[in-house]
Order: sequence, then C-alpha cells, then structure tokens
Amino acid sequence: MLNAGPISLHYGKHLALDGVSITVADGETVVVLGANGAGKSSMLKAIAGLVRPAPGALVTLGDVELLGRPTHKFLEAGIALVPEGRGIFGELTVAENLELGAYTRHARPHESRQRALVLDLFPRLGERQKQIARTMSGGEQQMLAIGRALMSCPRLLMLDEPSLGLAPIITTELFAALARIRETGIALLVVEQNVKASLRIAHRGYLMEAGRITGTGTADELRDDPAVQQAFLGAAAPNPLSNGVST
Repeated sequence: MLNAGPISLHYGKHLALDGVSITVADGETVVVLGANGAGKSSMLKAIAGLVRPAPGALVTLGDVELLGRPTHKFLEAGIALVPEGRGIFGELTVAENLELGAYTRHARPHESRQRALVLDLFPRLGERQKQIARTMSGGEQQMLAIGRALMSCPRLLMLDEPSLGLAPIITTELFAALARIRETGIALLVVEQNVKASLRIAHRGYLMEAGRITGTGTADELRDDPAVQQAFLGAAAPNPLSNGVST
C-alpha cells in the first residue's frame, strides 16, 4: 500500500535522511526503532507531505503518487499523522477537535461512523465532549490527537512517539487502543521509544541510525535479535571471555 523512498532530506547543511525506503502493506502495523536524532520524525513528516525531500523520492499510497501535491492531498489520500507533541487545537473543545478531523471531502460521509469508533476506543473523550482540549491531561490529549486523526478515515495512521511523557498505566491503555485499531484493518506506522510495547503490536519493524535504515525484520526477529536487545531492551552485552559457559 505505502511505498516511500528513496527519501533524502537536508535541513540546511545537515543530512537528516539518506536514501530511506520503507513500505507498509494494507492492514500492517510497522514500527520504526532508533535513537533520538536518527531521523524517524523527519521520515514521517516527509511521508505526510510536511517537508519536501530531495529530488528522486517517491511517496505512493496504493496507485496514487503524492509527492509534489499540497499537504492536504496526502490527508485526503488516506495518510494521517499524529505528531510528537500531539498538535491538537487547545482552545477548542473535544467535540470541535473531532469535527475538524473529518473536514476532508473523503471523510465527511463517514463522520458518524468514525466518531462512534473513536468514542468506543476512548470513552473518556465521550465524557469530555464540551471540555476545552488544553485543560485535559496529557494522556487524554493524546487520545484526542489519535481520535482526531481517525476521524479523517485514514488508510495509514502514523504516530510519532505516542507514549512520550505518559504515565505507565496510560501507556498500557494507549497500546491496547492501538491494538484494537490494528484489528479494524487500518495500517499503522509507529515511531516509539517504548520498544517492548510497540513490538508486541507490530507485524514488522525497521531499525534507523543516522538517517539510514540499518535493519528490518518481523517483530519476533527484532525482539530476539541480540543487537536490538542490547540497544533497546536492556539486555546485557555478551561476555567475550565466557565462551558461553555460565559460572
């Protein structure tokens, strides 16, 4: 469904992305792992049409080539991004934020259905329809950001660090909701520092380092990879003197 690449991107003299290519199939959940500054957020912004990569890149969703079109055309085609920091309209109510999520021509006919889905996933939003968004907790604001993105009827929902700054119990609720979204058939592309939680819901993943894709595999393969365990999952590095013999 999504084919993106090779994407190269400069911010002035800084090379943020160097020939990154990524795919996401219909209904697939893909996670992108990497340290801060690896280029993960820049990649999502390029796929969403928020930044323009160097010539030679392609971003296609199905048969539709999107690069070179206005940013709102990416949303109308079915790509929705929940950015780091959420990006909700803080002075508007919950209901108004959700309504704005369905403003595209593609989404308007499905507004009632999508609202029912959002409120089923996040019941607290139903309880706070008239509340001003900025007065909500961080976890509730993240629920609202995801809910507003879902109102656009996305084929691909991209999330940039969705659990950042959230309490553990809210993070657990969030990933349970993402697992339910996956079951609806919406494809997910997730950048996330909580590697264990993201690999539990993912089908497949990529490793990024210094603006490049350095590895890929199924969620199980990445979870069992010693390098991934050492870098992201807190596993100890093997002792080169032990020769595999425990003492």
